[in-house]
Amino acid sequence: MNRSLNLSNTLARHAAIYSSGLQAAKAPACSLDVLHELITYLGYVQQDPIQVVTRAHDHILWSRNQHYRPKKLYDLLEKRRSIFEHFAHDACVLPIETLPYWTHQFERKAKVFKDNPTRNNLLTKSQQRQLLARIADEGPLCSRDFKPAGKTKKLGVWGKPAHKQTLDYLWFVGELAVAKRDKFTKYYDLAERIYPKKYTDAQISIEERMTWFCRHAFARLGFATPKELMHFWEVSSLTETKQWCEEHAAKLKAINVETANGEQIKSLTLKKNLKLISAVPPPSPRLKILNPFDPLIRDRKRLTYLFGFDYRIEMYVPPAKRQYGYYVYPLLEFDKFVGRLQVRHDREQNVIKVDNLWPENKIAFGKQRMQKLHSELERLKRFCGADSVLWA
Repeated sequence: MNRSLNLSNTLARHAAIYSSGLQAAKAPACSLDVLHELITYLGYVQQDPIQVVTRAHDHILWSRNQHYRPKKLYDLLEKRRSIFEHFAHDACVLPIETLPYWTHQFERKAKVFKDNPTRNNLLTKSQQRQLLARIADEGPLCSRDFKPAGKTKKLGVWGKPAHKQTLDYLWFVGELAVAKRDKFTKYYDLAERIYPKKYTDAQISIEERMTWFCRHAFARLGFATPKELMHFWEVSSLTETKQWCEEHAAKLKAINVETANGEQIKSLTLKKNLKLISAVPPPSPRLKILNPFDPLIRDRKRLTYLFGFDYRIEMYVPPAKRQYGYYVYPLLEFDKFVGRLQVRHDREQNVIKVDNLWPENKIAFGKQRMQKLHSELERLKRFCGADSVLWA
């Protein structure tokens, strides 16, 4: 790597927004092919069952293409089989073309169970074979199909019965795959009946796998420290990631990234990304309500140093200790986070309810900015199929 390049905070923010898929370009009609391209561009889309307004994965995709509708995601998963579900930093959907590079993740997850006794509430090997035999005979089944008869031991909030943990374990290690979803309930089938053989049989070396993941992470982040590169996929250790960066130093460029408070962060990018980073298209001036699990939001440390936006998800914080609320949405306008919004979809009344708005420090919500927020809420209302927007 040659002498470091200095990247201003403005260009760094623009590059981060653009690389995350939140660019200003008008989105095309969201056909299944367009949706598959979008998921491929993002690398993965994090899933979450909580549906305060809409589920995280649907919100993330809608933020990038407002023609998107949730049914299309299930069409890709259940009919085309062009995406699959698995676990990176969390549960995600990924393009099926990722699978040859992903099979190593099955081995890593098996080791997690082996090394972590608290996750070993599993059925016996004999019972696991019986479980797999049932799925082989009956087709895709969900956790409820294995619910034991009679009284069972009461579990904690995060506890799972042995059959459920075993289903997840077999999914983690690649013996089962998610065949479909029904009201977000997973139905598992034998992986061999879901995953195309041409992908599972592909022979990928460790070097090829690491190169693929690191290059793709750089493309989706724009620039990254080795730790940010590792955290993007969560499929390798920091040591492995640093080693890859050292071995591929000739193809990387060192960058001094200016932070929101004027300091410098030592970062890296692919040399082939330099042209884009130095002349990245500006973000949309529109105000966007982003999901708490949005790719731009997920790395809190990066979010803070790039945007000066200190954001935490407080759903697991006791109510009395919350600074804002249970599920609060960041507001992005152009290249700045201008506030936080507490909003929900009241499905009984079928209205979008806005409970609170917190502007960021020194940010005023005057007539023009409020109009932008109202416009975004109207778009969100249409996406949810709600009748109106109601302010508390």
